[in-house]
Amino acid sequence: IYPMVAASAATLLKTMGHDVYWDDGIARQWTFEQWRDNLIREKPDLIAIETKTPVVKQHWAIADGIKREIPGTVVALMGDHVTAMPEETMRMSPCDFALTGGDFDFLLANIANHVEFGDDLEPGIWSRSNGDIANTGPFRLDHDLNTLPFIDRELTMWNLYGEPLYKRGPFTYTMVGRD
Repeated sequence: IYPMVAASAATLLKTMGHDVYWDDGIARQWTFEQWRDNLIREKPDLIAIETKTPVVKQHWAIADGIKREIPGTVVALMGDHVTAMPEETMRMSPCDFALTGGDFDFLLANIANHVEFGDDLEPGIWSRSNGDIANTGPFRLDHDLNTLPFIDRELTMWNLYGEPLYKRGPFTYTMVGRD
């Protein structure tokens, strides 16, 4: 399924002037080793991973590998499980940030600006500094979704996603209701 929120976050970061690299190894049908080797070659400054409960422990281990293999890279985890249990994610993984709430596109943009320019963190973000875990309080859902750019489907490789039910060619999801 096309990852709408992650695609929105990538597009938002790009329109803000950040260099964005879309790296969905599952959609590309890469092995874990192919994905990891590519990530090491790219050496991104910030990596965001959306996770769910069935795979959260794997993502904690992946975050650990990223922190060891690409020193200095900032790792942010987000998703339903992280929203429900952000302190657990911060304790069980070496990630730098845990995003909670659902406005992950806005929060990820805030983290990018925090890392690059020192912007204050918005509510709903857990962070690690000198080994200490901190949080900015409960998330808020008051971002203006109308300010989000329309998703850049080329950047986010829309053609990798789809369902076999549609035989006339590739398709993708879209959002028609905003805010």
